[in-house]
Amino acid sequence: MILSMETRDIALIIVFTALAIVLNPIRIPTLYWPGFFYRLWEIPIVVAFLLFGPKIGVAVGAMNVLAQIVLFPLPAGILAYPWGFVATLSMLLGVYLAKKILSLNSSERFRHLKAKPVFYYTLLGISFRAGIMPFIDYAVYNSLLPIALGRSFTEAYVLALIPGIILFNILVPLYTVPIGYFIAHKLGRDLKIGQYLNLSKQYSSTDNL
Repeated sequence: MILSMETRDIALIIVFTALAIVLNPIRIPTLYWPGFFYRLWEIPIVVAFLLFGPKIGVAVGAMNVLAQIVLFPLPAGILAYPWGFVATLSMLLGVYLAKKILSLNSSERFRHLKAKPVFYYTLLGISFRAGIMPFIDYAVYNSLLPIALGRSFTEAYVLALIPGIILFNILVPLYTVPIGYFIAHKLGRDLKIGQYLNLSKQYSSTDNL
């Protein structure tokens, strides 16, 4: 995929991947889901996604997974990092659909959508991530994670984690998407970039944040 990209796109991917790598070591432990942390590395991915579209955003996420495996090895790193990337993709899917809905905002059918764009990005990001990931996490705990760690988990233990998993996948987009949006909005306005975000047309005024 990267080989077919333009030099500009490759440079963007490198820059945003480097930012994600720098943020990788920052982590705040969750008290309700053992071994999981609130992280900041998804923010540059959201910024790249909003400014330059899905191709750049997803490529940054994929490159960051490779960097995580190499630079920050974990006992289950081969599984853990792609697992986290799937969660990011589910959130980005919600953001992407929110962008599509907002692009129809001028039509009569969607004229009632008066909230600020960041609200829809965050709402759909949360909805898709919190709606999809509990099923994936359940499957990983019951199948792949025992292979990676060499130990199994009881059904009762996995089910007990589900409320925490849902909460985690609500809270991460709740700070990741708004921060990513405001950074993208600021960069887009100051540097006159961000064709995908359409800053010059829709969000050129700070009143539309």
